[in-house]
Amino acid sequence: MDLGPPHGIRFRFSTGLVRAVLLDAHGKPPLPLAEALSIDVGTRELAVAEDHGDPLRAVLRQRYDLAEPVEWRLHVPGDASVDGDGVQFALPTGTSVRVTSTGQVSATEDGVVVALPPGPAEIDVEVVSEPQYAVSDTVVVCRAHQAREAAVVVSCLPGDRFTPVVALDRPPPAGGRHALPGEHDDELDAPGPDTGPLRSWNNRNSLLADLMRATGVRRAVVLADPPPQAAHVFDGMEHVRLLKPDLLGEDLTDEVWALLHGEDRQPPKVLEAAPGDDPAQALYTALRTGSALRFTERADPVADRFAAAGPESGDEAVLVETTGEADDLVAACYAHHRGARLVTTPQPDLDEVGRVVAEEQARVTEAASAIGDAVKGIAVGEALWRYLSTGGHDPYPAVESVVTAQVPADAVHAVGERRLTAFTAGLPYPFVRTATGSWARKPIGHVTTDPALVVLTELHREGACRPRGAFALLVDPGFPAAPADRAAHVTHPVVLTGAETALPVVAALAADLPVEVLAVNAHDAEGNALLDGSPLPPWLVAHALDLPHQPVVLNNSCLSWTDQAREYLRVGARGYVGALWRIPPDLAADFTRVVVRRLTAGEVPAARAVVDTGLPGGIERSYLYAGTANGRLDRWRAGAPGEGESALTGCALLAGVDHGGEEVLRKVVHREMSALRRAAETTPASGTEAYVDTLFDELSFAGDLADAAEVVEKIDKALPALDLPPAEADRRWAARYERTGALHENGGDPGAALADYGRSASYGDAGPDRAGVLLRMAALEARPQEALRLASQAYRAAVTAGDRDTEFHACSSLNDLGRRTGDLDTALKYAVIGHDLAAARGDRVRQTAFKVDECALRRELGDPDGAIEAGTDALELVRAQGDPATELRVIGELARCHEARGDLAAALSYTKAGLSLSEHQDAPGEFARFQDETGRLLTRRGEHAEALRHYRGAVEGLVARGSLERGAELLPHLAVGAVRAGDAGALWTTALCGGLVCEVVERDVWQALVPLVVDSMKRAIEIGSAELTQRGMTDFASAVTAGRRDDMPVQVGVLSDVVVLLLAWLMGRIDDSMLAFGREVDRQTGGVLDLVGYVSTPYAQRVRGGAVAGRWSAR
Repeated sequence: MDLGPPHGIRFRFSTGLVRAVLLDAHGKPPLPLAEALSIDVGTRELAVAEDHGDPLRAVLRQRYDLAEPVEWRLHVPGDASVDGDGVQFALPTGTSVRVTSTGQVSATEDGVVVALPPGPAEIDVEVVSEPQYAVSDTVVVCRAHQAREAAVVVSCLPGDRFTPVVALDRPPPAGGRHALPGEHDDELDAPGPDTGPLRSWNNRNSLLADLMRATGVRRAVVLADPPPQAAHVFDGMEHVRLLKPDLLGEDLTDEVWALLHGEDRQPPKVLEAAPGDDPAQALYTALRTGSALRFTERADPVADRFAAAGPESGDEAVLVETTGEADDLVAACYAHHRGARLVTTPQPDLDEVGRVVAEEQARVTEAASAIGDAVKGIAVGEALWRYLSTGGHDPYPAVESVVTAQVPADAVHAVGERRLTAFTAGLPYPFVRTATGSWARKPIGHVTTDPALVVLTELHREGACRPRGAFALLVDPGFPAAPADRAAHVTHPVVLTGAETALPVVAALAADLPVEVLAVNAHDAEGNALLDGSPLPPWLVAHALDLPHQPVVLNNSCLSWTDQAREYLRVGARGYVGALWRIPPDLAADFTRVVVRRLTAGEVPAARAVVDTGLPGGIERSYLYAGTANGRLDRWRAGAPGEGESALTGCALLAGVDHGGEEVLRKVVHREMSALRRAAETTPASGTEAYVDTLFDELSFAGDLADAAEVVEKIDKALPALDLPPAEADRRWAARYERTGALHENGGDPGAALADYGRSASYGDAGPDRAGVLLRMAALEARPQEALRLASQAYRAAVTAGDRDTEFHACSSLNDLGRRTGDLDTALKYAVIGHDLAAARGDRVRQTAFKVDECALRRELGDPDGAIEAGTDALELVRAQGDPATELRVIGELARCHEARGDLAAALSYTKAGLSLSEHQDAPGEFARFQDETGRLLTRRGEHAEALRHYRGAVEGLVARGSLERGAELLPHLAVGAVRAGDAGALWTTALCGGLVCEVVERDVWQALVPLVVDSMKRAIEIGSAELTQRGMTDFASAVTAGRRDDMPVQVGVLSDVVVLLLAWLMGRIDDSMLAFGREVDRQTGGVLDLVGYVSTPYAQRVRGGAVAGRWSAR
């Protein structure tokens, strides 16, 4: 029996006693323990508490109820030391064991003994596991040409771990220029083919820095300063600087040794090499012989000693195409670390290889087209093999010939039957074929770029904590959604099709889930991978993907496999499988299915997974692996946890995906959670708390009540069946109703939402988010007073729980509800509190909004001085933010505050400032508002003519710009101002603007405006000259009432009738028929216009002073 969380530290029991600790989570072998205890001593309870952090920690807690004293023993293979009230064991694998107890704890020669008294007793066995990385704590930093100097430094470091060598390079140009150090330019960050190389370079540097930090690299021996744009890669490290130009040749070895090991020390053993020797050969020989390396003119060539230094046996070789540059040293260090034979070859002629591969690409495409759709399934691969074969069983003789010509025969012999990691510029080594053998089925890993990064990725994965679960992301419409094979390794496949393959969905899943395999099958005519029909070129990989869980990537794209590998490795992939030429999607899906099964269920290295697949050789050999030959998925030596545990763990990991409101992504996560949950329901795990928690997680991803119905029913059945403490049960019930309440709310049923939220809140503080639930209830409650009560409860609950976010949002709600209910004191209280909370959060926008609200509320409550102080503070805040729209609001509020204080001059200064700012910001609505406010203040000062100018400008401007609703609101101000100023022209403006507004506004607006328009016309006629009256009537008739009467809207028809009646009156033609016409219009308008009463008095008597200048005539 194993006890402990899946994918964590687990305690293995045999015959009821502890026998081992399983440390697979860190890739370590089991730790043997031996517990000794009589089983006839009473009751014993076992429980494991876990902290899945870094380091890993687990505690086996044993509770006893003993009838008599008992001696408990545990054998631990390590030295013991007394640690406080317990005994500690520090083990060489980075693991420690500590035993504490309520009884007497003592160390023994082979472990620990605990004397347990009768009655209740406890023993805790705590196991802590630190990750162990086979990486040196020192990195060598140099330029590419400093290979000899870097080799000397590496040889002076301990050789029991891999020492990374980082060859510096300068950043590539982007957008036609080089980025300056520390420069942040949106154009340089924007995704595109021009900026892709720079983004890729930055990706590599960031990942390299992360890997070195994670694997414990703490010191950098610096032979050359990095470019400023890459200096952050080595931040936080101790720098040992070797920048002296005269430190070359023989002196360098002694200087380096003294720096690294002490001033007076000399290397105990030295290997001398000639300056012309290959630095990789020289370093490998020095590491194999435990020597410090010295380059000197008097040395014999190192080649013979290099040949003898490699292991005679072994199943692994490392090949490097020697360039004489520092990257070659990584191959030497890696070969030494692996105990592998190092083989050096000259650089290949890749131009000729590329030409032949391109010809083969065309031949494969032609063959696939010739076969067409007539052949289905696996027969397609066999038909393609036969079509490509030319009389024999080898479909690729031209490629084999050109590749084999690049590899010397002695190198082929030296590699022999060993698996191979090739540090290469891009030569496809599986096509090596000689008279004595073929490398077609040899596991080969190609390191084509960033060798230090690739090796560090492998070594990091070997030591890093295994994730709690594993997923394979299969972006492939040809891949069947089948459950993973049950084996030591459990990987849940997520198959994406259609819109699910969109880049944002793939990127989110790859970033948020522990994805260990990412496979993309579809590609376009140019060879780019296709995601939801959109191409994914290499430069977009650099910009859009982040693979923090280091998956192996399988890509059916036939673009340059080295370019593709570079980009995927730089965003985190641990290896890349790419195609040399275009393979039909069905065949690619077959290949992917086999490789994924071998990687996951078989746990074989990736380089081995792509050979001997059982598929036709013409398909298998089309794919190459970029990465080391040892790269593989995480292994679980002691076997994976049970299917039910793994399924529930997978559900918990899926629950951590941030779908950000993306509906397609939400549906994918919900579907996969449902599938895993149903798998768990077939196991004993369905009766556990973890299963119920999975149901809650799934409920949170349901899109609507129909989606949630099955899960809600299962929760309602499973939760009562659990034997939970009341507080735990209440917490889950509160969460159940909270989530169904949210589904009702999102579904547009506020009544049902309020009911479920109310049930959730009824569980009191047991609810995980009672404050948030109460606040949502307040938002849904239609009764303002009840909403205010709920929001107050939400605020108090948030303060009690220390939930500052909900406390902040409750302040906003209470501020608003206080206004709605007329409780201005409450509104003010929470505006002040909200401002302080916003300031603490650094939310300047909400801080300003609360301060503006405080200003307005203090004014309304009769505290103009306090209002002005708050408004002045708000003005400072908003100007610091550069928010002119809010600044205009604050200026208007300050004007009203000074008006309330009785300081009209100060109020006018603010409205005029608002006029200036709104005009500068081209905000016509605000400009009109400040004109109207200025007019109102001038009216209070008795400056009616100046006030009228502002009223008139406000209305005319709004109507001219089509803001008719707002113009209608300000029209009465213009009318009153015109009357006070005795300005007939302004009254005609009122009538004309009002008539234009009436044409288009809603009924409730024009019903109020028509009497105003008619009254303005009457008053304008009474105080204006005959000429002005004639012009006003003419302009109004042509602008407002032109056209056929029957075609006019009701309100315009009424105005047209008014014009007809007034024109007849002005011309002295009021007779019985016109009076009858007027009475009909009055009847239609409810008498509010009083037209008959008005025209019953002759025009000459209505005009001010009784004099008529001029005479009306019919035209």
